Amino acid sequence: MQRDLVATEPSAIKGTPVSDDTEELAASSQGGLNFQPLLRTIQRKALLILGIAGITTTLAWRFGGETDPLYTGNFQMLVEPVTSADKLTDPLTLTRTQGSPNDNLFEIDYPTQLEILKSQGILDEIVQKVQLQYPDFQLTSLQKNLEVERLVGENKRFDTTKILEIRYEGKNPDLVKLVLEATKDRYLRYSLDERKNRISEGVKFIDEQLPELQQRVNEYQTALQNLQQRYELINPQIQGEQIYQQIRDLDTQRLATQRELEELQTQYRNIQNQLQLTPEEAIAASALSEDPNRSQLLSSLTEIENQIAQQSAIYNENTPEMRLLRQQRQNILNLLNKETGRILGENSASTNANPSIFTYQNSIRQNLIGQLVQARNQIAALEVRLNQLTATRESLQFEAEKYPQVSRQYTDLTQQLELTNQNLNRFLTQRETLRVEAAQNNIPWEVISPPKLKVDELGQPASVAEENTQKMIAMGAMAGLGLGILLAILLERIHNIFYTTEDLKDSIQVPFLGVIPRQKMQPSLNLFKLPGLADPTRTAYDDQSSFIDAFDSLYANLKFLYADAPLHSIAVCSAESRDGKSTVALHLAQTIANMGQRVLIVDANLRHPQLHTTLGLANQKGLGDLLTTKLTPSAVIQRSLISENLFVLTAGNPTLAAIKLLGSGKMQHIIQELQRTFDLVIYDTPELNQYTDATFLCGHLDGLMMVVAVAKSHKSVVEQTLNQLNTFRLPCLGVVANHLRRRSASTTPHLSEPTPVHKTEEIEQMI
Repeated sequence: MQRDLVATEPSAIKGTPVSDDTEELAASSQGGLNFQPLLRTIQRKALLILGIAGITTTLAWRFGGETDPLYTGNFQMLVEPVTSADKLTDPLTLTRTQGSPNDNLFEIDYPTQLEILKSQGILDEIVQKVQLQYPDFQLTSLQKNLEVERLVGENKRFDTTKILEIRYEGKNPDLVKLVLEATKDRYLRYSLDERKNRISEGVKFIDEQLPELQQRVNEYQTALQNLQQRYELINPQIQGEQIYQQIRDLDTQRLATQRELEELQTQYRNIQNQLQLTPEEAIAASALSEDPNRSQLLSSLTEIENQIAQQSAIYNENTPEMRLLRQQRQNILNLLNKETGRILGENSASTNANPSIFTYQNSIRQNLIGQLVQARNQIAALEVRLNQLTATRESLQFEAEKYPQVSRQYTDLTQQLELTNQNLNRFLTQRETLRVEAAQNNIPWEVISPPKLKVDELGQPASVAEENTQKMIAMGAMAGLGLGILLAILLERIHNIFYTTEDLKDSIQVPFLGVIPRQKMQPSLNLFKLPGLADPTRTAYDDQSSFIDAFDSLYANLKFLYADAPLHSIAVCSAESRDGKSTVALHLAQTIANMGQRVLIVDANLRHPQLHTTLGLANQKGLGDLLTTKLTPSAVIQRSLISENLFVLTAGNPTLAAIKLLGSGKMQHIIQELQRTFDLVIYDTPELNQYTDATFLCGHLDGLMMVVAVAKSHKSVVEQTLNQLNTFRLPCLGVVANHLRRRSASTTPHLSEPTPVHKTEEIEQMI
């Protein structure tokens, strides 16, 4: 019967993309903190939890009602000023803050104060006063029943008050009131005596510390004075900064001088290259060119040479006229040389100097000579200045290197002196302050609620026995509920099963494929209208309708969840035996075959084969024979009478050798051949927790489907099996929850009568 592929379970797939489907199916196990398992446990074990709660409540009522009546009383004390006006009138304000209220002045270390008020030294005096009227009163009774707490409002963090509440309870109301009165008097006296004792101790401590502080002040002052005299210090920090500033200024001047010197040296070299004269030679050349006598002699020499040139054209060299002219020229040359020697001597120039000295120096060269001499003089001056700056900087640098250490010593001594002076002044001020406070006789604490007993509506002392009974009953009920819940959780841990489908969803980390509902009657393959079987009644069909729909939904989930990679061969497995995997495998195969696909179901459980018995088929040859002999699949495959498109490969004659070949290459070849012949091949395998047969087989398949029996499969075994599959990296397609029929030895469907087996030739023709 063909049915629409619509998923009926909440987690079923309805045609959405694969990624979305996976998230939806696995949402129950990936949702973070989940209290649903606990709520389901409480719901299942409600009677147990309520029973234990009832027992503990009864016991609490029974023993709580036998307690003797107790009476309680209290009083309250204000231990700090409340308003600014109260702080202004407090003596502490006048002595410690010069009349300005300061909240920090009145803050009390409440935890320490409470421990002091409950200490044995304080309580002993209270016990002695009470024993005057009640001799049997003991310290242990007071320590046990006396409570001293800081009064706190609803908001415990911000509504803390400055009030102490003191409570005491006992069996005698008069004794309770007497204890409260004695406690009040002792606490008030403590607030005054303790303050005076502390003030006295403070003054004594200050007097002990003052001589040592004064001696330290004197030592620091002497050391500071010696340091100032030794290094002539006023303020080493300022002096050091001044020296370093001078060094920086000298560095700036040195850089400027070096830059100016380099410029002048460059200018000097350029002029010297142009003149080809040293400064001394340039001065001599300038002096020779500017001397009037030498200039006149040069003019006379020029004139004589002109005459010689003119007369040489007329006379020969031996004529008197020529000799006279040559004699005159020689005389002028002698005078000229003499004059030149005089000028050179005055300018410290050698007569063997550069011949360019005797060259006439025009105005341009005279200007260059002046620049050359000026540049040389400036270079000499700058070199002297640079040497002086360098020497001055080295002197300052040497002096500056001493200042960091001196400044550090000076700063340390100053800080120590200042700190010691502050301590000394503070001790002196505190001593005077404490002396003024010691003269005050007012009581620091105030009783704002006098000691009184708790009374009832009639004004009589109220007993707390009834309240204690109610509290014990409430505590008994709460303890019973908690104990019942813990016991329920423990029992479920011991049972170690999945009670509901929701428990299974919360535990698995793989897609949840569907739920096979529990059947009131044994499911039979006649629900699928087998040929030759009587049609089921309308009532029986209605009872089995949800069972059939579950397999339609299961197939829809498999088809659409893995639409991108169609499945050709899958294994149906279970963690334990008798979880109904064979039922699921057979009904799933029949559902898919009824939809027009050629389906082969293979009994791969070679250890305990049962598929042939369920379908009423012969098991002469099967999978075991294919693995150990040379038979072809067509020789052993049988067509079932359940559906025309459903074929069966029984286990055959299983042997140990055949079982070991499930993970072999031959098995892989058989799987590939079967996949080419059929649209889908489903393998029924043995349980995973005892045998590894399915593990080796699934390594050659597209995936496996895990069947878990609700209220039967052990949770730890299923989780361990899934973790092992993940470790082996075997593709787990998902989990199917199977609700087994109660009081049923097997949930696998059966035929009412044997089914004839076709001959091999008929099977080959059908395939």
